[in-house]
Amino acid sequence: MRHRDRKHLAKARCTERLTRRLAMPFVFLGGISGIINVLALTGSFYMLQVYDRALPSSSLPTLIGLSTLAIGLYATQGMFEVLRLQILVRVGAQLDRRSAPLAHRVAIDMPRFGYSPAEAMERGRDVDTLRGFLGSPGLVALLDLPWMPIFLVFVYTLHPWLGALTVGGAVLLTFITILTELFTRRWAGATQEAMVVRNGIADTNARNADVLKAMGFAGRAVDRYRAANDEHLALQTRTADVTGTFGAISRILRMILQSAVLGLVVRVEPFGLRASGEVVPAVGLEHGAVHRGVEVA
Repeated sequence: MRHRDRKHLAKARCTERLTRRLAMPFVFLGGISGIINVLALTGSFYMLQVYDRALPSSSLPTLIGLSTLAIGLYATQGMFEVLRLQILVRVGAQLDRRSAPLAHRVAIDMPRFGYSPAEAMERGRDVDTLRGFLGSPGLVALLDLPWMPIFLVFVYTLHPWLGALTVGGAVLLTFITILTELFTRRWAGATQEAMVVRNGIADTNARNADVLKAMGFAGRAVDRYRAANDEHLALQTRTADVTGTFGAISRILRMILQSAVLGLVVRVEPFGLRASGEVVPAVGLEHGAVHRGVEVA
């Protein structure tokens, strides 16, 4: 029990050392994400103002003023997007600098405990994967996810039914995402293990090429590699099938929900909405933004 406690304590200290001073950048990134999501309302408000002010009066100066303001807000949003991505890349690089030497030390020690060189090299690839995730769209979507209520509030202010449909669609897409994770987790792990085995066989064959040729075992070595590669491809294909199927279902469902909310605008207009021409584009944009964010996350 004491050994287990010491092990947990060592893991906690190692994690604290690797993640030291990374909390503040993520707090700053959360604030930037909030600004970006507020600026993402620009398109919807622009359409509302165009339909409400520019079209009825046919005023060209009004249209130019609204367009200039919208372009300026879009440029500001783009600037913050670039800043957020650059910070994420640098946070990933900082984490890599701290964890890569430790991962390499583990990789050096692993062959002494019976692990193959390919299995040992996976530790370095894990660090690369983590660094890549920090600059990926997945993490950006996770940073945007807490700010989705901004879009929900905007849609809800137009009409409660529209807000309810948007929330219901987001919950349904979240459920599909969870199902995808549950169905693919086991296959993804098996695929990774099969890839490690295949790479280990390839590495062993390359290091012992002269011996295999001299003893006439090259054909058997190739057959062994082929069997491992076939198993890896079968698992990878199965994983891709499941992921692709649920991904297609999610995209089609999102388009159905987006069409449904536009149809609902016409239905609820007599209950207090303004002219459908004013709200249809805005509602479509915000409804789609919510569901795209949930789907990517």
